[in-house]
Amino acid sequence: MSRASAAKKARRKRRQVARNGRWLPDEVHADVEGVALIANEIIARGWEFDREFSNENFITWFYPPSGVEVDDESTEPVTRIWLSDPEEPHVILVGSGEADGVDYQFTVEELFARLDEIEAYRIGDPMPEVAL
Repeated sequence: MSRASAAKKARRKRRQVARNGRWLPDEVHADVEGVALIANEIIARGWEFDREFSNENFITWFYPPSGVEVDDESTEPVTRIWLSDPEEPHVILVGSGEADGVDYQFTVEELFARLDEIEAYRIGDPMPEVAL
């Protein structure tokens, strides 16, 4: 093998090793794409990513227009979407507390279909149909 061929082969091997180090399994790609689908839809509508309450097990966004001041830390001060599985988003409405245990689970399509209703809910309003 010539010197140029050996150098070319070595460069190719380094590129393959680097590429394989960045490769993710299919299920991780699916999760990332699922999260991106939801994030792109809701962020465009004014939802904000919540760094404080997101961690390696789940991520969450909140809807600032729904926010209220609450004295009780067990009461949710904003309407929140959270997910640990991108195919099963959850919603907690503003004003929900630990005693309520209210955590609505949807498919992605159901969530998108009910976003107007979820975003319109404020403390003191009748519970939206989403809650029934």
